[in-house]
Amino acid sequence: MKTTLTILFAWTLSFTAQAQDDDITDIVAVYLAAKLHQDSIDQSNIVVVYKYSCKTFDADKKQMTDSIRMALQVGSHSTRFYPYHKYKEDTEDVDYFTPENYTTVQSDALCHIPEVWTNYPEGKMTVRDIIPPSHYESNEDLERPTWTVWEQDTLTIKGYRCKTARCEFHGLGWTVRFTEDIPAIAGPWKLGGLPGLVLEAESKDGIHHFIMEGMENVRTPVFYEHNAITKKVAEKKLIENRNKIFGNKLYPKNPMYYTDIRALSNTEDIIYYERGNGELSTIINGAFICSKAHVFQPLEK
Repeated sequence: MKTTLTILFAWTLSFTAQAQDDDITDIVAVYLAAKLHQDSIDQSNIVVVYKYSCKTFDADKKQMTDSIRMALQVGSHSTRFYPYHKYKEDTEDVDYFTPENYTTVQSDALCHIPEVWTNYPEGKMTVRDIIPPSHYESNEDLERPTWTVWEQDTLTIKGYRCKTARCEFHGLGWTVRFTEDIPAIAGPWKLGGLPGLVLEAESKDGIHHFIMEGMENVRTPVFYEHNAITKKVAEKKLIENRNKIFGNKLYPKNPMYYTDIRALSNTEDIIYYERGNGELSTIINGAFICSKAHVFQPLEK
């Protein structure tokens, strides 16, 4: 029997909105501490912050742009790409289940960007993603895009001279700008393998866009998270499941259309809580669930 908590603060006037969110922060922190532990697998030489943007629609077909900040830790032999708010939590002990970070956590759920470790284990790419209520992880041979490079410098980004490269990767065409001034064969998501750091990447259809916002020369531990709930799966199967479930036409109006949340209480850890504005939110196995979503735009097919 798993844990199910219902926190409906509207039942009492003795709680303020801040107290409500403080309580949920404590509950989630206890949950995560019980489920996770981290190993340091490398030390970063640089940390790059990207803004990822995705053009999409809401359930009423209104144009939307979802965005989230992502961190790329580039170490001596591996990289980790994951949400910037999680990086801040790792390095500065920042809690992100708080009122001021609500929009950030919601963006995390809307953008569907998996966490990616390259060359961990050696010669492998590890990808971790959430399809509620389950956490999944694939571990495959490290695959790099096949790039066509334009040799001339084409533009400058944040003061770095860049070259342009193009590829077709997992069903989408990509154009990227990379700089040999930073000799790291790394980039956002899975877009690495060039003789310099990728500073910008855009899909051919114009839907997906990564742009570097900043970079620090900082030594921070590159963590790999172990937990008791992640299921191992082949990368191809993970992509198929993600696209099938999130790509369903029912998803924008009802993100959990494919399962009965109430029935999950026998097998999963669920927290229901009502925010100060009366909105009911759900956290399943530590993952925030949006009450409504946007049309899913796959990064790979």
